[in-house]
Parts: sequence; C-alpha cells; structure tokens
Amino acid sequence: MVDTLSENSEKIQFELECLNRKINQFLLEIKPKNDGQKSPTNGQNMWSSLNMTTKAYSTSNSKDSLPERIFIKRNSLLTEMFKLNHIRTIRHIFISIMIVLALQVIYNDLTEKGTFDYNFDLIRWSFDKFNVVCYTWLYMIISTTCLVYFAFHFWSNDRIKQFAHDPKNLFKYDLLWLSLYLVYLGIFLLLPCYTVISNALPVASTLTILLEQLRMLMKTHAFVRSNITRALENGSKKMEALRARRHKKTNSLTIEKPDESSSEDEQTPKKSASNDDTKLCPDFSCYLYFLFAPTLVYRDNYPRNSRIRWKNVCSNFAQVLGAILYTHYIFSRFCIPVFKHFNTDSVTLKMFIHSILNCTLPGTLLLLVAFFAFLHCWLNAWAEMLRFSDRMFYKDWWNSTNFSNYYRTWNVVVHDWLYTYIYKDLFHLFGKENKTLCQFGIFFLSAIFHEYILTLAFGYFYPVMFLQFGAIGFLCLFIKSNKNENFWNLILWMGLLIGLGGQMCLYSIEWYARQNCPQSFESKIVDYLLPRSFTCGMGKSLNGTFHYDQIRSEF
Repeated sequence: MVDTLSENSEKIQFELECLNRKINQFLLEIKPKNDGQKSPTNGQNMWSSLNMTTKAYSTSNSKDSLPERIFIKRNSLLTEMFKLNHIRTIRHIFISIMIVLALQVIYNDLTEKGTFDYNFDLIRWSFDKFNVVCYTWLYMIISTTCLVYFAFHFWSNDRIKQFAHDPKNLFKYDLLWLSLYLVYLGIFLLLPCYTVISNALPVASTLTILLEQLRMLMKTHAFVRSNITRALENGSKKMEALRARRHKKTNSLTIEKPDESSSEDEQTPKKSASNDDTKLCPDFSCYLYFLFAPTLVYRDNYPRNSRIRWKNVCSNFAQVLGAILYTHYIFSRFCIPVFKHFNTDSVTLKMFIHSILNCTLPGTLLLLVAFFAFLHCWLNAWAEMLRFSDRMFYKDWWNSTNFSNYYRTWNVVVHDWLYTYIYKDLFHLFGKENKTLCQFGIFFLSAIFHEYILTLAFGYFYPVMFLQFGAIGFLCLFIKSNKNENFWNLILWMGLLIGLGGQMCLYSIEWYARQNCPQSFESKIVDYLLPRSFTCGMGKSLNGTFHYDQIRSEF
C-alpha cells in the first residue's frame, strides 16, 4: 500500500510539473515581445522539466530498503532537446560530418581504384550469413517465449497441488526446479556461442546474436526474479488455506452434501486465482509484451500511449540505417587505411602512442553514433510501436562530472536491470556495510559480459575492455568531483577520449596482426587466448623501424 501511494504521488508530481510548464509557455506566448521581460525563464522551465523526466526511482521509506524503479509517461531527453533549434543544429553538424566522410571515401576510391564502393562491401561482409542469424534468433525467442513462461507457470501451480497437505519435500522440489533453471541459462549461453564459432560469423552478425542472447537472458531473469516472490508468498497462503479447509472438514461433526462442499472447495481457489493479489503467475500477455518492450525491468503493466505514430517509427529506423552508414565511413576513413599494414614490421612506441591519439576522434564518433542509433532511435522506434510511454532510456550522461554518474546515466536500461536484480540482491545479502563489494560485483559482471561479446565478435581474446571497465573504471568510481563542474566534466571527456582511442587502436592492431602475421602457437586455443600482436610486430622490438609516412599519406 505504501509503495502504491508513493508511486501515485510521483505520478501526480510529474503531471503537476508538466502542467506548470505548459502554463508558463502559454503565458510567455501571449506576453508582448517588447514588454522588457527577460526570456531565459522559458529555458529554465524547459530544463527543469527535463530534469523532472529523469527521475527514475521512488523515495525509499526505510533506511535498509532501496528505492524501486518507477515507470511514468515521459519522452527521451533528446526528443525534448531536439525541440530547440540550437540542439537540432548540432545534429545537422554530425550529418554534415558524415557527408564529408562519404565524399572523402568516394574520392579516395576514385583516385586509387578508379571506382568507388557503391556495393558497401564492408557492410555486406559484416552482415554476411544473416540466414544463420535469423534461425538462431528464432530458436532463442521460441525457447524464451514458451519454455520459460510455461515452465514457471507449471512450477508455481504444481508445487501447491503436490505439497499442499505434506510440505515435507517442498524445499527439494523447489531446489530441483532452481537447478533446472540454472541448467537452462547455461545451455542458452552455450548454444549461440557454438553457432557463432562453428559458422565463423562476421562481426555484425555475431553482435546481433550475442546482444539478442543477452537481452533474452536478462528478460528471463527479470521475469523469474520479479515473480518468484509472488509465487512463493501467494503459494504459501493458498497451501495454508487448503490445509485449514481440510482440517475444518476433518473435524466437522456433520457433513452435508459432500458433492456441493467439494465443488465449493474447487471453486474457492478459482475465485482467488482471478484476483491479481493471489495470482501465482502473471498472464501470458503480460510476459509477451515484456519480451518486446524496451525495458529490462518486469512489471505486469506499463504506462501506454493511446496511439502509434508510424511517422516517428519510420524516422527512427531510417536514422538507424544512417548510423550504420556513418559507422561504415568511419572505419573506411579512419581505421582500415591506417591499420591494414600494421604488424608487417616492428611497431615503435612513438608510432603506437601516435596511433592511440589519432584514434580518439573516430572512437568518440563511434561512441556517439552507437548511443544515438541504439539507445535513442532503435529503442524509441520499438517503444512507439508498442505504445510504451516511458522513454527514459538514458539521461544527460554528457554532463557528468564523475564516472560514477556517467555509469548510471549512459545506459539506463541496463543500469536499471543491474540495480534491480543484481545490486539489490547483493545489498540485502551482504548488507549496507559492504556497499563497495556490491558495486564491485556489478562492475565485474558487466566487464565479463562486455568482454564476452567482443571476444566472440572479433574472434580473439584481448581483454582491453575488461581491464578498462572492470579495473580502471571501477577505480574511477571513487574519484569524486568538487564544485568546479566544468573542470571535472572536461576531465571525464578527456578520459573517455583516451580510453576509446586506446580501445580502437589496440583492437585494430590485433585484428590486422591476425590477418598479416602467421600463427605463433600450434594450439588453436592458446593462439585464440594470447594476443598475436605481442609475438608479431609489437613484440619484435619497440625500437624497430616502421614506414609510417606511407601509411600516414594514405590517412
């Protein structure tokens, strides 16, 4: 009851803020332009409303309890910001950069090859064998949709039928189903990996399978973790009610019309089952909607819009395609011409550092393009099709003054899942005194799966992301900013630029080392786990010569 009132109060507060914003905008519109009043009030109201839309959690009612994720109707932050001409101009700048990159790539192809790549061979290669992706996704979604739900539904109801009157072996029964659930998760992790490795899928096709695999795994755990408490609590109540009725029936001195009494006993659970408060398992329609909704936190119901704006859907999907082209031109312009000759000779330390600094710009562009394409366009398109009205998929991470705030606001969708289903369980398990241990568990788990995706996508193990995210990123969590927000925001962006440049440089060097250098170890497993660039160009000598001027001329 307290949580419901708290959630309702949050919704009322949000509606009042929206009403206040509309009233202020209306007053400013009808106010004469030459009244001598200052106009920044409108901007202040808009930014205050934007801050209101980023409120994600309810207020905790206890010192030992953590806030809950709330869902209210709100637009994405960029959707609101694009209403301003100044912000739209920034988007136009990025579009102009893409056009210039395309012109540069086309000109280089015409001068060097006599023709340009109008077939987009890099994109076609990246998405090659997409039929394998389709049937792999099909068996993943079928198992997630049917097997998970009906297994959970069977367990939650069968445990009552089997152990309502004799709960002695109930714990063993639940433990058996928990073991089956863990086995299912393990199989769901291994089978797509086998498909990727056995079919030698290229990068984009592999990323499609792995990202969908993790999405379905997180959805599965969210559904089970959110409903297992309800199944256990409501199941205990039903078993107690059944035992009480049986005890009352046994001790009754007179039994009249046994058929009617038995029919009443059969009808009683049906009536209670129709009540949402005593349901053991949610309806299949709720689960099916959750599987495709752009959120990883399960609820029986979400705020919904009244209609679908198909123009917005098409616009967002078109921008995703534009982002794919943007990525194509970034690699064609900044990556392939520079790194394709790496490790054919010794790599000097001077050239290595120079390459990292040169990669800061394309690395940052890739970060921004990936953020805009997936977290804004892709998720907003699906939210629009499903009329999902809570569009807070990210916050203003670009204004962060420390890495702690950046990690919380960069990808709100994944952060909410980690907070709701991992951090809160660790918090209740280890206590608030071990908050740092809980945070380390979150970072370690996230770093493992980041590296898991990149390892299978690139086809080699090179734990750059794991070290940057799991080690350096975790240490940066404890760097606190002072009142000079501009300085610390600058420091954060410098860290991002150098980190992204280092990632792009190191992964590119290792990629072309495996293209240009022979296998150093007879064992394929050892060669897969150990970076070949260490035994090739980078490992020969840090003082070796490298004809970088020729590569730079191509750049």
